[in-house]
Amino acid sequence: MEAIDELVQLSDSMLKAAALLADEDVDDNSSKRASTFLNVVALGNVGAGKSAVLNSLIGHPVLPTGENGATRAPISIDLQRDSSLSSKSIILQIDNKSQQVSASALRHSLQDRLSKGTSGKSRDEICLMLRTSTAPPLKLIDLPGLDQRIMDDSTVNYYVEHNDAILLVIVPAAQVPEISSSRALKLAKEYDADGGLQFACSLIFTSTRTIGVISKIDQAATDQKILAAVQALLLNQGPRNTSDIQWVALIGQSVSIASAQSGSVGSESSLETAWRAESESLKSILTGAPQSKLGRVALVDTLAGQIRKRMKVRLPNLLSGYMLFPTTA
Repeated sequence: MEAIDELVQLSDSMLKAAALLADEDVDDNSSKRASTFLNVVALGNVGAGKSAVLNSLIGHPVLPTGENGATRAPISIDLQRDSSLSSKSIILQIDNKSQQVSASALRHSLQDRLSKGTSGKSRDEICLMLRTSTAPPLKLIDLPGLDQRIMDDSTVNYYVEHNDAILLVIVPAAQVPEISSSRALKLAKEYDADGGLQFACSLIFTSTRTIGVISKIDQAATDQKILAAVQALLLNQGPRNTSDIQWVALIGQSVSIASAQSGSVGSESSLETAWRAESESLKSILTGAPQSKLGRVALVDTLAGQIRKRMKVRLPNLLSGYMLFPTTA
């Protein structure tokens, strides 16, 4: 996909720029360091479908999902794209060693750690580094539900304040009619407040960090009131506090279904087939919505575009700040 290729190029360019600024060898893998432009933080309540959305981006159902809050501690997944791998392969990297794992084994391991290995504190972060051929080169951060006790303001600040991470506001379709009261949306508006862009001598405020994801569309397929509210969001005709955000609609567990098909049928193209099927299903449900805002492919495209937009806003600001410092003779 073109958007994933663009993200790969962006990732490589940022790593080389960081190495040059640190006076390091750009070809030395040990010098690689992350850029927060390529971080994606999932925000939403318990049961919103955050982990399922991130699984869709990864292309494998590695994160535990569940209506009762499967994510009880922050999970950080550093993704590296390796086109030489098959679509079924997942390589877990630990201490410079690589190990091939299955999605189900990784998911069960995470479930065990979440249930037994955390103290209940918000900073008990679980960190993974994965190589796949299906995922964009992003760092995904799956936070516990915002309505859980451990998710206080300081925890949210730790992951989203003073950086350039993309904020995924994830809201299940059934809650879209009440979107204005979403805590995830309010937090994103608070942290994405520097998105002023200059157009024709006027300053227009637009989101440069936030992407809205409407999950579980399939679970509301027969409710016309909910579908009308969803389509209004996708057409930027929703409540005033949502109009400057790009919204994408997804089906709940498409990646799990695709993974099961891949295991039984053995087709390398099963995931791509599943993404297309997801888009077709969404088009049949949301008949008035733009196709460019439906499905996993649309989400990757939107992520690439939003990262580009954020860089255009932030990099000139950083460079202009640098120019304020006088040079010494």
